[in-house]
Amino acid sequence: MPDNKIEEFEVEKVFENRLHERLAFTFKVKEQEFKGHYHNEEIQWLNPSPIQLLDESTVERIEATVHSFMQHYLVLNDIQDIEITPVFEDTPHERHKICIHVQGEDYKGLVHNGEIQWFHPQPLQNLAKDTVEALESEIHEIVEQHEQEKNVK
Repeated sequence: MPDNKIEEFEVEKVFENRLHERLAFTFKVKEQEFKGHYHNEEIQWLNPSPIQLLDESTVERIEATVHSFMQHYLVLNDIQDIEITPVFEDTPHERHKICIHVQGEDYKGLVHNGEIQWFHPQPLQNLAKDTVEALESEIHEIVEQHEQEKNVK
């Protein structure tokens, strides 16, 4: 989808704390802005709809990407508590300890050389693969940020 790339994807809650609470999203494809609502894993397009302006295969790819982005957003908003702390600092065994609370469950593990080693229970036992990938992506970003801050000091 090189020429039909999604750009400037943004999400916000609308009708917050009401019966009709939704996630509203906007993005651009080829300078054309599209908007929609996301609720119960369904996309509700606002005008103009990509269905009206783009071919079916492009719309399918766009919708798959929107679903992926929204799952990532929902996972990150479902994290009640995340703690990443360095352990064994300034030694050859330096690692980052992870403690994260998601969907009522606590998960712990270590990050070393870009790899996450989860303790029991492992997130893949209770969470969808996409959810775990979004969590791990967020963890890697936090660890990278910590490393950059450490190198600045």
